[in-house]
Amino acid sequence: MVKLLHIEWLKVKNYKAFWVFLGLYVLGLFSVNYIAYQFQIEVKKNVPLDLFPYSFPKVYQTIAWISSWLLYFPGMLMILIISNEYTFKTHRQNIIDGSSRREFITGKILMGLMLSLITTLFVTLNAWGFGAAVSGKFSLEGIEFIGYSFVQSTCYLFFAMILAVLLRKSGLAITIFFMYGLIFEQLIGGFVDNKILNKHYFFYYMPLEVTDILVPMPFGGNMFFKDAPETYVLLFLSLLYISIFCFFAVRKFEKEDL
Repeated sequence: MVKLLHIEWLKVKNYKAFWVFLGLYVLGLFSVNYIAYQFQIEVKKNVPLDLFPYSFPKVYQTIAWISSWLLYFPGMLMILIISNEYTFKTHRQNIIDGSSRREFITGKILMGLMLSLITTLFVTLNAWGFGAAVSGKFSLEGIEFIGYSFVQSTCYLFFAMILAVLLRKSGLAITIFFMYGLIFEQLIGGFVDNKILNKHYFFYYMPLEVTDILVPMPFGGNMFFKDAPETYVLLFLSLLYISIFCFFAVRKFEKEDL
């Protein structure tokens, strides 16, 4: 495992897009939160401290929710890392040099997990920083949203991974990644719920939506998901989707022509 991660690191350490997209995520996460934080400070006198979005324990949910909108940056990075292997035929060279097909795709899965850990780390650091600045203390209450953020990030990244493995072309995979996450999932879920089931049900169980419900808006988010499944169901479904993405990515790469 360490060897596979080391190989992946050697591939990306000098890859400018890796640092650009990772930097955009980190900068975007801090900048958006800082702007929202400054705005909230102006109205803080009208908001009880325990309900203030950047005080403990609410800050964990606030930062995690904002991070969910920025996961397209690491998702695009995941697609580029994989699609470049196909573009420059380095996936073939790795197999010729002695790596097995399973080792190759396992390395990509491990890279996805590392990117999820990195995004979660920055979510945590931002939450602690803003929370301490507002509350003047430190608290772990509400930290479960950090775990939910990790699950959400992993699901988004592995969805990006399966698109890259299936399509091989970065432009097409990135387009579908964006379109599905922002438009198609809502359209498909809405059509099934409104035209077939006649109730808001199917949408809650779609691949990316299950993780989005785990991290709702800090205020008022639950009112939009009042009929949503329980948290343990959402976690189970999220992990199931992650497993499915990994299974089909491995199977596809092991069976396809190089």
